[in-house]
Amino acid sequence: MTICGAALFTACSSDNVDNPVNPPTDLSDQIDEFEDVPGNAGDPAVVAALQSIENVEDLKPFMNVELGQAYYFNYRQLIDHNNPSLGTFKQQVVLTFVDKDAHTILHTQGYSLMGGSGERNHNRLDSISAPNFLWALSKDYGADKFDLNCVQVEYRYHGFSLPEGDKDSFKYLSAEQQSKDLHAIVTDLKKALITGSGKWLSTGVSKNGMTSAQYAYYDEQYGWDDIDVYVPFVAPIPPQEWDIRVGEYMLTQSSKERLGNLEKAYRTLVDDKAVADATIAAYAKVYKMENNEELTEDSAFIYTLIRVMNNLFAVQSYGDFATWTQFIPNKNSKPEDYAAFFMLNENDDCIFRKTNLVRGPLAKRQDPFEIQIGIDQGNLALDYTWYLDGKLLSESDKHFFKNEMKENRNSKAIELEVKLLKNLETTDNKLIFVYGEDDPWTGAAIPDPVNPNVKKYIVPHGTHTDDFKQYGWYEGGAEVAKKILDDVIAILNQ
Repeated sequence: MTICGAALFTACSSDNVDNPVNPPTDLSDQIDEFEDVPGNAGDPAVVAALQSIENVEDLKPFMNVELGQAYYFNYRQLIDHNNPSLGTFKQQVVLTFVDKDAHTILHTQGYSLMGGSGERNHNRLDSISAPNFLWALSKDYGADKFDLNCVQVEYRYHGFSLPEGDKDSFKYLSAEQQSKDLHAIVTDLKKALITGSGKWLSTGVSKNGMTSAQYAYYDEQYGWDDIDVYVPFVAPIPPQEWDIRVGEYMLTQSSKERLGNLEKAYRTLVDDKAVADATIAAYAKVYKMENNEELTEDSAFIYTLIRVMNNLFAVQSYGDFATWTQFIPNKNSKPEDYAAFFMLNENDDCIFRKTNLVRGPLAKRQDPFEIQIGIDQGNLALDYTWYLDGKLLSESDKHFFKNEMKENRNSKAIELEVKLLKNLETTDNKLIFVYGEDDPWTGAAIPDPVNPNVKKYIVPHGTHTDDFKQYGWYEGGAEVAKKILDDVIAILNQ
């Protein structure tokens, strides 16, 4: 979910703006500058209200590149909400405040608050991006001043929000625990600061959007009534540990008008030895860069095929797919042209930017995302049908791919996601799910709703993003974007 497209694409969805609204302008590529962000006095009334919250610590008003005046604090959170005796840990929060009566966006995270380990300035408070939906809902799209409050909360076990005494076991990593984290923070902010008549909107993108959908489920189960409308963007709800519908959608539904020529190119990889050899050589170079070891000869072909299909998933999810497909090789193309196309650009800044840098506390820990897949989240599974008749594949290779796909189809059910999907049929919560037509993750979208409280939109040719400006690039995209905003604004104005 976090891979970006190739250098020839227009942009990475996680990049920060080049022209900050406010100082500072000295952002650098250092990853350990958390303490170097200068603080300021902030609004005394806001500071006093936050200081009145018992669980708020380390409060620091500061200027953010996109958000303007912001307030950082750690929230003293229970390690286990079902067993308070285990103690607490610090959870990172960033708040921007307009007015006690303004509507509030709760930007739910699925990862670290300030981005993944490969993103520029991801440890700097002043480089946290404003949610795209915050721009879209403000009166002046692209304004310097927002009209809504915004709360951004780091996901437990990510970034610096590490449960004390339990940094390695991930025993208390779950959507339920994170939802209770969110409930605690929202409850305190409603009592101390955001005390007026404004509505609350929970939103996020991709796994962040999954967090919103899961929060909606637990909000109803526990009767919290925290949020007025949930708007998850491109949030898959995989009811299995490995959801092969994502891979199937990628090969049959996403970018349908271009799939024929793509399939021809990908079949060439398993039919033409020169093309295969050139692509294996390109992947071997990348593999050594990533793993600091050589790719073994006996596994090179099958690992390359898997990598190539993963790259297709990344391009369809995040890239300027229409531009990329202009370079689909044909029968007159050189093997090296095929290899470059399959492997994207191995020098691509988006993919390899700071790949060796990991935020300090996470340096010796497994990726929490990978852990949570088997707990309550699920993940994508690829479809290799374009390869199965390849002349260069041995029977063992073909068996491997067929068995991989069979096992994924029969992978274990994710209990939370099954319950969540069932709950959408009857929930009283208002949810608006938004998906991109060309995004493979749409294969794991929610079914068409039968409940009037739940809506589902698919943006024509949309990718794995919540960028309303990008929606406007596509025929019919602007119309869908307007319907989404109209639905949300109608709920906020009730």
